[in-house]
Amino acid sequence: MLKDPLIRRFISASIFSAAFVWVAVAYFDVDPEVVWVFLILSFGFVGSLIVVGLFLAPVVRLFNREPPLLSKIQEPTEPIEQIEQIEQIEQIEQIEQIKNMEQIKPEDPPES
Repeated sequence: MLKDPLIRRFISASIFSAAFVWVAVAYFDVDPEVVWVFLILSFGFVGSLIVVGLFLAPVVRLFNREPPLLSKIQEPTEPIEQIEQIEQIEQIEQIEQIKNMEQIKPEDPPES
C-alpha cells in the first residue's frame, strides 16, 4: 500500500500541511478558529468545483463530438511521386524559359 506513489504523496502532503498549521498556531499566534474556517471553506470550494465540473462535462462533450480538423483532411488523389515529378518538370520549364530570355538580346541602340 505504501509503494503506491499517490498514497505516499497524500501522506506526505497531509503531514506537511498539519505541521504548517501547527507552526502557524503555535508560533505566530493564529487563532485556531481561523484555521477551522479556512479548512471548512477549502472543502466547500473543492466541492463546488466538483459540482461545476459535473455540470460542464456534458457541455464539453457536445463540443468535442465533431471530428477534429485533422481527420477531415483527405489523402491526395495523385501519389506523391507523381506530384514530385510534376514539380521537377515545372522547374525544368522555368529554367528553359530563362535560357530563352537570355538568348534573345535586345538590339543595340544606334550610336550617335
